[in-house]
Amino acid sequence: MNNPTPTMSTPHHRARFPFSLALSSLAFGALLAPSAALANGTRLPNQDAEATARGNAFVATADNPSAIYYNPAGLTQLSGLQVQGGSYVISSRYDYIPAGGSRVEAERDIAIIPQLYASYTPQNSRLSYGLGVYSPFGQATEWPDDSGFRTIATRNEIIFITIAPTLAWKVSDHLSIGAGLQVNQVEADLRRGLSPAPGDEFRFEGDDTSFGYNLGIMWRLNDRHVFGLNYQSRSTSHFEGSVELSPFGLSSSASVDLPFPDVITLGYSWRPTPDWNLEIAVDRTNWDLLNTTTLRSTLVTTDIPFEWKASYYYLFGVTRHLPDGWRVSAGYCYSENSVPSSTFNPAVPDMSRHLASVGIGRTFGSLSCYFTYQHGFKASRTVQGAPSSVPFGESPDGRYESTLDAISLSGRYSF
Repeated sequence: MNNPTPTMSTPHHRARFPFSLALSSLAFGALLAPSAALANGTRLPNQDAEATARGNAFVATADNPSAIYYNPAGLTQLSGLQVQGGSYVISSRYDYIPAGGSRVEAERDIAIIPQLYASYTPQNSRLSYGLGVYSPFGQATEWPDDSGFRTIATRNEIIFITIAPTLAWKVSDHLSIGAGLQVNQVEADLRRGLSPAPGDEFRFEGDDTSFGYNLGIMWRLNDRHVFGLNYQSRSTSHFEGSVELSPFGLSSSASVDLPFPDVITLGYSWRPTPDWNLEIAVDRTNWDLLNTTTLRSTLVTTDIPFEWKASYYYLFGVTRHLPDGWRVSAGYCYSENSVPSSTFNPAVPDMSRHLASVGIGRTFGSLSCYFTYQHGFKASRTVQGAPSSVPFGESPDGRYESTLDAISLSGRYSF
């Protein structure tokens, strides 16, 4: 964030939705933790172990309850009641090397991002029903006080949790459509130093409940060729919270609006035999809508420039079904950077990235399990011309490097 410029603005106030209570009632016994984003802004596309193993090329496959996220039309492929839970566990590393300076390491944590899905298709019905709880966006970074850009960013965290009731209709043996409502609870914790020296801090905390929707189409040309299309709408979080300037004991109510992008994914699945499934897909995240926003409070007002750009995932995945209920998958994903150097902020050290994954699963009667390992190859970018802090002149220019390793687990039970 830029240094705040004092003004006299008055935020509005709204009652908070007791979303944490709703989440607690759906608790699935896992730690809700944000992750440093994989690339593509703050997007978290890995919402199922089997889909992640296929490089997330899953929109034209979507044959388990995670279809609620990947393509709701896929729910019509499922029978009876099915419940699936899983987690995406990620360990990432970010380093900063200023020109002529020493390497600075961001704090490293292991984050656990859980998912829970349930689907129900009554016997002899063309309608399918679903409910999902997942985290499609999320981000956390923490840089040390000696980073050289303390007055730009120290600790920043976004937690985004979606509850998605979903309905799908099997129009014919060749065509299915689906739609879901998305109820989003979003929390933000944005911090930076007031000066280059440790001991002071500007902090904004806020939350909001927003709404969106998800639409999907699955067209089965025949048993070998299937096309999938999914659209997830944009939503805007109108954060209400507080600003605190420490150690001065100054605080006030505050607000800021942050839009989250719409996403469209198109995929084609080729199944040369019943034992093989190969899919290619492209996914566009419309970060173009995130421009400059303003944080307002009775203490300070500060503009936060983003000016991000739309970015793409290019996805490929393959699954081989083996005897005795075993199946193995492998996938590749290329994720584009969304953040230009002209507005770069180390709070979101975004960079283009190559990711590879492999997974194995087995079905034991009514129980199905999957385990996936994902590796993000070393990524880097050099930033020049990023905004400096005023009046201290600290700059985030320099070289950023990142590596990533993750595992994903899922278990599904069919009643």
